[in-house]
Amino acid sequence: MEREAFVASVNRQAIYQRDRWVCQLCRKPVARGKAVPHPKAPTIDHIVPLARGGTHEPANVQLAHYHCNAIKSDGEWAGGEQLALIG
Repeated sequence: MEREAFVASVNRQAIYQRDRWVCQLCRKPVARGKAVPHPKAPTIDHIVPLARGGTHEPANVQLAHYHCNAIKSDGEWAGGEQLALIG
């Protein structure tokens, strides 16, 4: 999917810091020291999924728990509103 989308450099640590180490889907802190597949591990979520025409750039990504991101998949978050694109 990413090959067909606009792709820009995304620095994970910069995104994590920008989002203050808080999952932007459930609004709870992520476990900084954990790695995937731990459910609270930090991951990059595409606000508008690549499968739905989204881009891979800082304005279209946000921090999310691995578990929350897996539930969202390429759909919409059932837990509430998502953040608007960050410019």
